[in-house]
Amino acid sequence: MRVIPRSLFAISAIITTVFAAQHPWLDASLAFEERLLAFIGTLNDTQKYAMLTDNGTGVNACIGHISGNSTLGIPDICMGDGPAGVGNSLNNVTTFPAPVVAASTWNTSVQYAYGQALAQEHLGKGRNVVLAPTINILRSPLWARAAETFSEDPWLTARMAVAGVKGIQSQGALACPKHLAAYNQDTNRFGIGPDWVTVDAQVDRRVLHELYLPAFKAAVQEGDAASIMCSYNRLNGYFTCENDWLLNQTLRQDWGFKGFVVADWYFSTRSTVGAVMAGLDISMPGGDLTESYGFPDYYGELLVDAVQNSSVPSARIDDMVARVWRYMFKLGQIDNPVAGDSIAHVRTQAHLDLAQQMVEDGSVLLKNAESTLPLSSAKYPKIAIFGMDATTEAQVSENHGGFVIDSTMVVQAPLEALQRRGAAENISVKYAEAYPGTGQFPTIPSSMFKDGGVQATYYTNTNLTGPVNQTEFVRNITMASYPSALWQSWPQVFSTIYEGTFLPSTTGTYHFSLYGQGTALLYLDGALVANMGVAQLEAGSEVPLVLKYDMGYSLSTGAYGVTLGVDVGNATRDAEADALAQWADVSIIFVSDRISEGADSGLGLSLPGDQDAVIARLSALSKKTVVVLNTNSAVLMPWEGSVDAVLEAWYSGQQVGLALERLLFGDVSPSGKLPLTFPRALEDAVQISNAVDVPYSEGLYVGYRAYDASGVEPLYTFGHGLTYSNFSLNSMTATWDDNNRSGDVSVKATLENVGPVEARQVVQLYVGYPEQAEEPPKLLKGFEKIALHAGESKLVDLRVNTDDLKVWDVSVEDWVFVNGTYNFMLGFSAGDIRLHQELELRM
Repeated sequence: MRVIPRSLFAISAIITTVFAAQHPWLDASLAFEERLLAFIGTLNDTQKYAMLTDNGTGVNACIGHISGNSTLGIPDICMGDGPAGVGNSLNNVTTFPAPVVAASTWNTSVQYAYGQALAQEHLGKGRNVVLAPTINILRSPLWARAAETFSEDPWLTARMAVAGVKGIQSQGALACPKHLAAYNQDTNRFGIGPDWVTVDAQVDRRVLHELYLPAFKAAVQEGDAASIMCSYNRLNGYFTCENDWLLNQTLRQDWGFKGFVVADWYFSTRSTVGAVMAGLDISMPGGDLTESYGFPDYYGELLVDAVQNSSVPSARIDDMVARVWRYMFKLGQIDNPVAGDSIAHVRTQAHLDLAQQMVEDGSVLLKNAESTLPLSSAKYPKIAIFGMDATTEAQVSENHGGFVIDSTMVVQAPLEALQRRGAAENISVKYAEAYPGTGQFPTIPSSMFKDGGVQATYYTNTNLTGPVNQTEFVRNITMASYPSALWQSWPQVFSTIYEGTFLPSTTGTYHFSLYGQGTALLYLDGALVANMGVAQLEAGSEVPLVLKYDMGYSLSTGAYGVTLGVDVGNATRDAEADALAQWADVSIIFVSDRISEGADSGLGLSLPGDQDAVIARLSALSKKTVVVLNTNSAVLMPWEGSVDAVLEAWYSGQQVGLALERLLFGDVSPSGKLPLTFPRALEDAVQISNAVDVPYSEGLYVGYRAYDASGVEPLYTFGHGLTYSNFSLNSMTATWDDNNRSGDVSVKATLENVGPVEARQVVQLYVGYPEQAEEPPKLLKGFEKIALHAGESKLVDLRVNTDDLKVWDVSVEDWVFVNGTYNFMLGFSAGDIRLHQELELRM
């Protein structure tokens, strides 16, 4: 009998079967938990320790790297930012809109699709852990990272968090919601002085459970998040990454979290035993990178010593390792490891289309007097465009490395898109700069300083006090101008006073830029000039200049240090803009701010430079005025009453031009809704504290809750957003099956598009509690975004589970239902309630 040789495929299958039998953790037919335990059982102590701290930052552009084991068939873990696209300066990726745009869509389907696209691009770059989404409550609109998070409201934030986590993990990547918890300001987030004592958020338990923790709880329990990042700050006296109540009791025991907790980079890990026993599983970045900031490698030899002296039980090490790898098994990364590379081109047309859809769905039409928008040739045959933000210099993203920094940041500028559209429709579209923008201006040359430079005085602290380290004469002020010796010894911090005389070369308006990482204050002739400051200067004058810098927290981006730039006074800029405004049928003014991680808004909520003055001047000369905002958060609008339309487009990503063309011309109706309140005055908002101890004395009254309770009228309320159509709500009914007391309250009404065009509207459900519940006047508890043709109507059914109506009782440390009369309200914003009905609810 002739024996037929097996095929190569059959031989390979046998080898694979044998290998899997010898390595059961690679047997995909087994339950993932069984595979996980089998894998851990093969590891020695050295291998386990290596899996608990970064061991190769920079490998394949991972900003966090845990080595796997090729012999055992286990791939590496590669972590990367960010929340608005693949970050950390990788190229050929999509610059998506900032997360605030997704939140403004009030559309969880869009957020889920974004999570999918984000994961796909990270996986394509070889990353399998996505450090997103950011889900901290926007306690203050002054927060540097306002554009990176979702909302001032816990319900909206939680819905977006769950959608984002599910979208990311649907692709097999591990999501890492951040930053747990009460991380709501960047001021003092790293700490002050040689001990780096960080800000302490002092928040009572009820406020934590009802306001600052719900999104994290939902991400864990509904989204099944694979990991969580703890934050820089302290919470009620304890660093969050060594906070037993937060990580062990709440996250693990109460919420049932099974994944790993990873420290935020560089400054979050502050101990070995305390952090390990409180629930921190991975310290980042570890090794030399940690020690370069003056901290020991807490999860290096110190962890080995802690286990050997029984300060940390070996069982805890096994638990940490299990948590690190559990979701790598569960989500398929062991069986289908990433094969991408950091140089891969992962930007696709589908992702660009999604980025554009997000802007079209999330831009918020704040004002539209007398139907100023949309544009058309019949209404406006002559259109004037103003502002650098209409060009490829548009502020489309935060500038920190966690956000996208790509060589292609704008596919088509708004100006280009509007000019192309104008040419197609016989509209004359002209442009004038009017304002030089919020970017980095050219560095002031030595020729513009008397004596060819300035005197620099250096201190080895962050507060410009104590003994002087050294002084030197520098030709100009740049990030590279400080002596490297300042970094040679602990505490490796410095502050600097630059003093000189500035020599204006022309007469006019000068704009100054401060670019770098740290805190900088510029004084001209003794007067403080804010970041992106403006001064009227005369040619031939001598202007005393003082710049005070410390590396306390970042200005916007770049290495530590500061570069002082200037846009030299332009005598013709104003005249050209004024003439164009008078010529046009409508003026569209593009303005922006430039705020990023590390620096809470030092300008309050005002637009930087003289943009407010430019808007006021041009609107007075224009027949109609439209303002387009590209901002991090809410802004004050002293000119609001003098303009005809305002569109908040946030940081819109690289599809900004194409999206704004469609929105402004009415190809699509705006449908975004504000996820935060716009105050009329700075003092109406929660302020950012410069103190180390920060009591959250406002309690539950953040955002619209505070305005409702105080009766203070905001400029634009939470949930506000206009469309090009009009909608009505009718025939509301609220019902509850009291035979099923754990069931839903059903709130129904008929939504009708009574306007002239197809548009989308968000129906919002708010609930007012019985007085004895001691809650704010109303809380968001549901929403749905609905598209309707003109004249079309639809029955809307929003449901609220009675569990979601419970409040936190500090006396029993648990959720309780308060019996009484509840008021169910339907409307189009927190300030536009159309219908309401009371129900008696008793459990």
